[in-house]
Amino acid sequence: MFRLFATKQTARVFGRRMNSSASKLEKKVFVSQPAEGKKFTKNVEDIVAHSKAGAATWKKITMLMALPAVGLAAFAVYGVEKEHAANRKRLVALPDDQWPKSYPYQNVRKNDFFWGDGDKTLFWNEGVNRHIHD
Repeated sequence: MFRLFATKQTARVFGRRMNSSASKLEKKVFVSQPAEGKKFTKNVEDIVAHSKAGAATWKKITMLMALPAVGLAAFAVYGVEKEHAANRKRLVALPDDQWPKSYPYQNVRKNDFFWGDGDKTLFWNEGVNRHIHD
């Protein structure tokens, strides 16, 4: 395979083909066309102006509609979450026998977890999660 690259003829051909300055073009390939260049420049400037207008429109939509909508949603959710936080504080203080009934499909463990005591999940929270053994 490498014998192909070792011959002088191959080196000469590759050297000629890979050397961009070795080939001289007989005529100009890229002829200057000022009118076409001006059309292209005007088209690019039109696209830039259009995209600036579109970006300004979306910025106004974001500032005048989206941000107030997010603020209203945050305000509405705050009251609900405040009640949930109070409920969670109440549940932390409850003893195990006063917790809601544990159903057989909850906290099913086929195998023990390999961390901790094997019963608690990776994101176990003592205040929220309980595994009451009957």
